[in-house]
Amino acid sequence: MIKIAILEDSDADYTRICKAWDRFSKEENLSYQITHYKDSTSLLEQFHSQFDLIFLDIEVPGKNGMETAQEIRKIDNLTILVFLTNFSKYAVNGYEVNAADYMLKPLDYYSFALKMHKILHMLYQNIEKEITIMTKGLLHRFSINELFYVEINNHDLIYHLDDETISTRGSLSEVEKSLPKNSFSRCNNCYLVNLKHVTKIKDNTVWIGKNELTISRPKKKMFLNDLTNYIGGKLS
Repeated sequence: MIKIAILEDSDADYTRICKAWDRFSKEENLSYQITHYKDSTSLLEQFHSQFDLIFLDIEVPGKNGMETAQEIRKIDNLTILVFLTNFSKYAVNGYEVNAADYMLKPLDYYSFALKMHKILHMLYQNIEKEITIMTKGLLHRFSINELFYVEINNHDLIYHLDDETISTRGSLSEVEKSLPKNSFSRCNNCYLVNLKHVTKIKDNTVWIGKNELTISRPKKKMFLNDLTNYIGGKLS
């Protein structure tokens, strides 16, 4: 599923892009989820790298679309950004935040679809390998990007995603071996964290999205080093 955020204060323009996405998704056989924000403050307060694609209206209340993109890029260099604007001249600085493209309003479907084919290719490049878990006869499949952290409780492995948890039996060490070493790190013996979703660290606490986890003293130095290397790699 492609997770999309749309920063757009005009109801008419928001409706147009939703209709365009609905048509495009049917033509391309895509599943998607849209979250709508009418102002930059709401988006920035809730953002924790959970979206694959963000459409940013240049002119919105509070920080404008470009300023919002700059704030997003301080913590995330992978999420694909597309500007929405009434005037193309406002999008010329998009390269500063590594924006994928801009779309002129009012949105024209054929222009939208043409640009989305290029953006779709970029999305597929960003989507990492999937994890498949069998629990009680049910098959669960999700992208590594969707995984916030893995918890071990006795012999139960608990995969924490944005909106659900999946439990199975296993070893945290085996899970650790199967995941990219430069993207995951243990903050203590019980939690294996997706560094993509780290939003804040204070003292011995790390925030993974909205979840607060304890950083153990023995793991703290390595965890902070892994996080520093991860952030440095994304911004280089």
